[in-house]
Amino acid sequence: MQKYEVLAIIVNSLDEKKALEQAKKSISEHISSLGGKISFEDFWGMRGFAYIIKGQKWGYYFCAQFELDPALISELKNDWNIDKSLVRFLIEKVDPKASAPRPYEEMKKEFEALEKERKIVEMNKSTKKKGTRSPEERESARREVAEKEKRAETKAPVSASSEPKKTATPKDIVDKKLDEILSDSSLDL
Repeated sequence: MQKYEVLAIIVNSLDEKKALEQAKKSISEHISSLGGKISFEDFWGMRGFAYIIKGQKWGYYFCAQFELDPALISELKNDWNIDKSLVRFLIEKVDPKASAPRPYEEMKKEFEALEKERKIVEMNKSTKKKGTRSPEERESARREVAEKEKRAETKAPVSASSEPKKTATPKDIVDKKLDEILSDSSLDL
């Protein structure tokens, strides 16, 4: 007995409940009738196709893992090719050492949780890039800028004729007065 996995697409002319019943009848019961043993079944529900297959744009997906005599696989494929309720199917050998498959819904929830976590991390990175800083970082940056401005003010020009005389802007005047107020030790701030 060899271990196999099948992924089949059921026609979309059925509703979801009837599609599940048809999948069990066409796939599970047929494998059992050939002497196979089914170890896993998972109905994925309705999914759209990447392109039109046999005039259809969507179908119901069904996945099953089973053990069957390799000599009977060709008979199984022939029967499924004749079955009008199957749009497509794919049978693959499975490594006997491979871990047991997980239901689609379980994997979907795990993927959604990981995707949500990724978006949170991405959002945190983008806010850091935009310049959002903690209050301590903003205060430190403000001090550095103020120190650079003080150093620039204290530097005298090389010669009076080489640089034109700068006129104080209202912003410079306000900054200077604020520095004087903040440096005044007699005030209790």
